[in-house]
Amino acid sequence: MDTIMENVRTAGAYVLYNGLFVFQVGPTKNGGKLGVVRLGGHSEAGESPLETAEREVMEEAAMQINLVDSPVTYLLNNWDETGSIIQPMEKINPILIKGNQEEGFTVMYISFAESKPKPSSESKGILLLSPKEIEFICNHRITLNGLMQQSGQAILTEGFNKELILKPFPQLLFLSKLLKQEPGYMKALL
Repeated sequence: MDTIMENVRTAGAYVLYNGLFVFQVGPTKNGGKLGVVRLGGHSEAGESPLETAEREVMEEAAMQINLVDSPVTYLLNNWDETGSIIQPMEKINPILIKGNQEEGFTVMYISFAESKPKPSSESKGILLLSPKEIEFICNHRITLNGLMQQSGQAILTEGFNKELILKPFPQLLFLSKLLKQEPGYMKALL
């Protein structure tokens, strides 16, 4: 496990605020959809994965987070597999470790925040998603406007094309699976 945590290149957090998960939203590279992306990013020199997750959430959503030790940690080599459950021996265990020794790892933590998120110049927009909304986005085509008309909560800067389809990125798809696989654990968090 030491070699995994020493080879983490990116880290992020599933942030719960008032029972809702906080995700970034913004145009994909080609601009044809709106990506729904986790809060997180690349580690800086000398930074632990925990420090990376805390810094990135602060930079992207202006939120101070309280990280939670996950009783279950999933290890995935790639996003298409089920993965295995491992028992890391960290002070605060992540819920997800994805990658390999050659390419490096990304980790995701579970956390809570008490302050309302604010989009940064980096993130442009924030979605506050219920488990049902996460499942819907991951399994159906819906625009940002459609989500908002169904009571979805968004905090946006100007210039968003709300008629673009929401595209769930891998960390959101993983969370959707997790909400189905571990309902007791996730209900305890919510």
